[in-house]
Amino acid sequence: MHPNAQRVERLEAARLRALAGPAAFVYGAAMHRSPEVVVQRREIIASHTTYPGFVCAAAFGGSGDGGDEQLDGDLIGFGYGYLGARGQWWHDTVAHALGRDGARRWLRDGFELAELHVLPDHQGAGLGRRLLTDVLSRATAKRAVLSTPDADSPARRLYRSFGFEDLLCGFYFPGSSEVYAIMGVDL
Repeated sequence: MHPNAQRVERLEAARLRALAGPAAFVYGAAMHRSPEVVVQRREIIASHTTYPGFVCAAAFGGSGDGGDEQLDGDLIGFGYGYLGARGQWWHDTVAHALGRDGARRWLRDGFELAELHVLPDHQGAGLGRRLLTDVLSRATAKRAVLSTPDADSPARRLYRSFGFEDLLCGFYFPGSSEVYAIMGVDL
């Protein structure tokens, strides 16, 4: 569908920090977020790169001219996660919601898939699946957890196809009016 959008690369933390602006743009377009939220997300993305166990994959479009020099091209999708730990906002919020037993089962030795987004014009071409496959293949934990809007969506179906199950539905993060599902899978 998008022949120039087939380049998926593993990114080191420093490279994603350098691409935090474009990554926040992809997030905003994929999630239909306001410019103010996109600016905040840029800072969040940069801070996540410092977390232990960080792994990232990104998809780039570009000219496809076959030149020898590898340029970044346009970032059209990315996914990343890290090892969750007490003191991290998402981890602590979800741990409280899951309760003691749920948090012990899912968050202890858990890899938190923090972001997985593809620009709308490039969705449906398998890039999300490729990014998720790469990131989860490098996760150094016994299980993976994530949050996603609590709706029947292509993203939710993708996660289910990887074996993710609903751990908690109808969940609201503090300060958000959007309803989420918390999902998890044993790796």
